[in-house]
Amino acid sequence: MEAIEILTHELCGTFISRFSVGDTWEFYFGHYWLVAHNVISENEGLLNRLLQNDYHSFQNTVDKEYISKCSIVAAHMRKLVTGIKLDEKYNLTIEFENDSKLVIPTNVDIVDWQWCLNKTGNDPYHDYHVACFWNGEIQINEEFK
Repeated sequence: MEAIEILTHELCGTFISRFSVGDTWEFYFGHYWLVAHNVISENEGLLNRLLQNDYHSFQNTVDKEYISKCSIVAAHMRKLVTGIKLDEKYNLTIEFENDSKLVIPTNVDIVDWQWCLNKTGNDPYHDYHVACFWNGEIQINEEFK
């Protein structure tokens, strides 16, 4: 089974029921955790500008980008996943009902893995069903092939 087939099978028809952020992002879909170092949305810039202009605490926040990202992820909660895409670098695009999407990129420089799908919410060195360790490198756990 290919990575895209596994991701499509496990994520399509589910939704984000909870998420957390810290050193990594953890998204809970159905019975699986998608753990990643970053999440991207095309609307981040707009929200960051609004927050910078209208939300005083934004100026004193350590991880400013997390505020808009958390708002966007929260807006995607309980919206059904309708499609999954992987590009040649294994950036993961999750498409949701109503034509919205989140992108899990593979370009975080200071880490030794990018994202993984598993049942525990741990990093891929502890558990993975499918994992992208480097830009352009994806692995499927032998147990699931």
